Amino acid sequence: MFFKPRHWEPNEPACLSRYCRVRNAEGYVKELLEGLISDRGGNGGIDVLTVVSALPEFYLLSDREEGYALEITEKEILLYAETERAAIYAAQTLVQMSNHEGIFTGRLYDAPDCPIRGYRVYLPGREHFREFFDMVDTISYYKYNMISFEVGGAMEYKRHPEINRAWKDFAADTHRYSGRAYEIQFGYRWSKNSIHTDNAEGDILTQDEVRTLIAYCQSRGLTVLPEVPTLSHSDYICLAHPELRERTEDPYPDTYCPEHPDTYPLVFDLMEEILDVFHPTMVNIGHDELYSACLCPRCKDKEPDDVYAKDITVIHDWLKARGVETMMWGDKLLPIVTTTGRRYGGAGGVYIKRDGTRLDRHPVLFYCQTKLPRDILMLHWYYAFGIQYDYVYHTNGYRAIYGNLEATHVEQWRTRREMGMLGGFCGNWGSNHPLYLQRNHQYFDLILDAYALWSSTYDTKDLPAVMEQTFRECFHRKHGNLSENHYVVVTHTTERSVPYRIFYDGVFIDDKEYRMGQYRLTYTDGEQVFLPVVYGENIASADLPCLFGATPEDYDPNTLSGSSSLREISYSTVPTRIGDKTYYTTAYLNPHPEKTVSDFTYLPIREEAVTVHSVLYDSRQNENGFSL
Repeated sequence: MFFKPRHWEPNEPACLSRYCRVRNAEGYVKELLEGLISDRGGNGGIDVLTVVSALPEFYLLSDREEGYALEITEKEILLYAETERAAIYAAQTLVQMSNHEGIFTGRLYDAPDCPIRGYRVYLPGREHFREFFDMVDTISYYKYNMISFEVGGAMEYKRHPEINRAWKDFAADTHRYSGRAYEIQFGYRWSKNSIHTDNAEGDILTQDEVRTLIAYCQSRGLTVLPEVPTLSHSDYICLAHPELRERTEDPYPDTYCPEHPDTYPLVFDLMEEILDVFHPTMVNIGHDELYSACLCPRCKDKEPDDVYAKDITVIHDWLKARGVETMMWGDKLLPIVTTTGRRYGGAGGVYIKRDGTRLDRHPVLFYCQTKLPRDILMLHWYYAFGIQYDYVYHTNGYRAIYGNLEATHVEQWRTRREMGMLGGFCGNWGSNHPLYLQRNHQYFDLILDAYALWSSTYDTKDLPAVMEQTFRECFHRKHGNLSENHYVVVTHTTERSVPYRIFYDGVFIDDKEYRMGQYRLTYTDGEQVFLPVVYGENIASADLPCLFGATPEDYDPNTLSGSSSLREISYSTVPTRIGDKTYYTTAYLNPHPEKTVSDFTYLPIREEAVTVHSVLYDSRQNENGFSL
């Protein structure tokens, strides 16, 4: 199994009977167990799966909310859990066990290390709900317990339809061509917020459609939270109401003036509709990346950190009066100055772009760290700058979790967890389409982060081994057990090298740019099929650093942690080092496994060479011992 339970005593192999009965299970737990029987049931074996709504005496952990236990005999499996969510985890563990090494008799119990394990996403487009639900099932499979949807202008507002009209026009503008959003964001002499018109794929979901999404997530054991960008990233408000903008010369305003008398009536009108749809226990109020402050006549004589703190407090108090907690992005509490003098977070100062262009001075905001309500949950997404910035939250009395978590970039994980970090949210700022999820290394990060958040022993020193395991787990998540399906398995590489890029904020994948060519598979009866070879999807550069398969004396874990290009092709491939080159093993479903292959030929579109190391025509007839 990908997750190693805290206690597991495997004894003898066991199997499920196709006639196995499920007792005392409801909802998703019942669906999981019945699906497992359908997929794995055979002749004879275990004939009863029983859910017990209590934990057994042999369960020795303190967590009774999410902890669970399994007791497996030759004839029965008992799944122990005191909550619905824990019962889902018990069922998922049984599914994971079956999908990997198989079911064994014995006792098992487990519970997560971090209490907050979340995923932050945009709303999906209405044409792609099914793909999104598949992603939610993946989140549940890896035992996340929260999901946060950014709402912004992408959900219907019945009281303020002008918000939706302005947002849809803006989305249409930024989607005219790839990179249009970057032209707006980086086209002025002042810093601007990133543009989130990928939300709902530029459309507007009805409130009932959003309720459908929420209900599905809740059925998978997830607590659902809305993210409502306020103050900064408030372009969806300012585009419809430019009179509220802080920077009057900005034609695409992204920051409202908190001192304008009409600001809060509008903000709380929108917030009331969001609360009515989500019924949340907590709301993320944003407040990241504030660049325009104290510029308008109402604010120009005030201190930016005071204005910032006041806005947060006003919204926090409004939510608290309604029984709702506050979460926010915590970057502006941090006075980050690097060894080269670059300033980030709330340090302020003149910002110089990579091309040398000087932008307007960023406001100094880090003094706000002593001025905010201490019951706010802080999202710490500048964790890569070092453990010292964790102390800002801890010493000021805030609870904190990692935001935009990539565990590959968190040094001293165990120390930081013991200091008080409560978990984290993996963040997706792009499309929920599977190809974009892979190319933006969402599958890789979700799976590796799940391991780090769940395991009570994981530390940064374990990263190389966990990364290698994650590549294989990603591949398994997409393809399943190769021996159970008819795949054509190809190990290949290319001399081409394409710099990695992220595909969000209005940057789209251009298939023509990445398509290398195709394999032609010819059968003895003359029929042919064609298998695409696409850079960044199922092949990448031979020169990418990868030491999987290297000799121990060459092993350097630092080469593994930073390569986005390598993570980009996870899910569809597993990389390995062969000689002095990195190769990628990928799998194509064979549409005619009953036929014999007579020829396998690469047909190039681009001039850069593709090298094939090995081909296995049918993964179910693996005589060479190929294993992933």
